[in-house]
Amino acid sequence: LCSNGACKPGKAVSCNDQNPCTADTCDPKKGCANTPTTAKCNDGNACTEGDVCKAGACVAGKPPKCDDGNVCTTENCDPKGGCLGVANQIPCSDNDACTVGDRCKDKKCEPGKAQICDDGNPCTVDACDKVKGCTNVASTAPCSDNNACTTGDTCSGGVCKAGKQVVCNDNNPCTIDSCD
Repeated sequence: LCSNGACKPGKAVSCNDQNPCTADTCDPKKGCANTPTTAKCNDGNACTEGDVCKAGACVAGKPPKCDDGNVCTTENCDPKGGCLGVANQIPCSDNDACTVGDRCKDKKCEPGKAQICDDGNPCTVDACDKVKGCTNVASTAPCSDNNACTTGDTCSGGVCKAGKQVVCNDNNPCTIDSCD
């Protein structure tokens, strides 16, 4: 505006082009200048990291690592919300060797059925250790070797050992005594 015979400056020109990848300046002779930069920027996509400016535009970086360390979630990336862990129902391990058929449910590994540790040997004590799994320890319990001619059979080293021979003497000299 002219004032008292002289030209007075008006309001400053806004050179902001709303582009985060340009440096906005004003040259009194040339006017606005919007020079491209190599600054960090955000492309608005939550599924990229390390976005940078190139030639005046924001260029997407690499995808984020969305692994939450939970086998019971399947990781996805939503451009607006970022990394998401969606519950799955895949087989898993509850780190207990005494369960089998563990499966994911509600983002947690749920134990399966109890491990059956019976080895069918009456001369072992069958148990389950949460770390080692099934254990079958030799016992010294009474047992039967399925021979009717022995009595007092006992377990030794995980095997049923025959006891004493059954005496089948009927004290009759006219019979042959034997055991079947």
